Amino acid sequence: MRHAQQDALERWLAAERDDRADEAEGALLELFEALPLVAPPAGFADRVLVRAGLQGAKRDLFAWRPLRIVLALCLVAAGFGVLWLPPVLLWLPRVLAGFASVSGAVRVGTRALIDASGWLASGLRVWDFLLTIDHALARPLAAPQVLAILLGCLLASSLAFRFLRDQITGERTWTYVDPI
Repeated sequence: MRHAQQDALERWLAAERDDRADEAEGALLELFEALPLVAPPAGFADRVLVRAGLQGAKRDLFAWRPLRIVLALCLVAAGFGVLWLPPVLLWLPRVLAGFASVSGAVRVGTRALIDASGWLASGLRVWDFLLTIDHALARPLAAPQVLAILLGCLLASSLAFRFLRDQITGERTWTYVDPI
């Protein structure tokens, strides 16, 4: 120890022997201030938590190669999208000018109604197809024999799951758990 630290140590010990609490506190504080600050290396806490199993190892999402490829393709698509910007900007004033007149507004409203009707017709065609599939699946299930077989399968799988769960939970004990 250096001389100043040795002097602070002696003052602290003497103050403790003589029951002078304020002087002892001051000398002890001086000793602690003289100690060098030691910090653990970077990432120490993360390594301890991973080793203890309390925190999974952090992975860099952007280091995953497929994600990098997808992001690059998105950037390329956005770059090609810029090529369509000038025609859209030239078309937009003409569309907005069409709203200025009554005939333009009627024309746009009529066009919107026709398009909405087309979308509705397409949706109804898809709905009709789904109903056809629904009827094809529902008719066999309405038969009592098929329904009884399905209920039997459900009962068998439920019992198998129950016995498997009991078997697995019965084998758990604290003797095979590693201490933390």
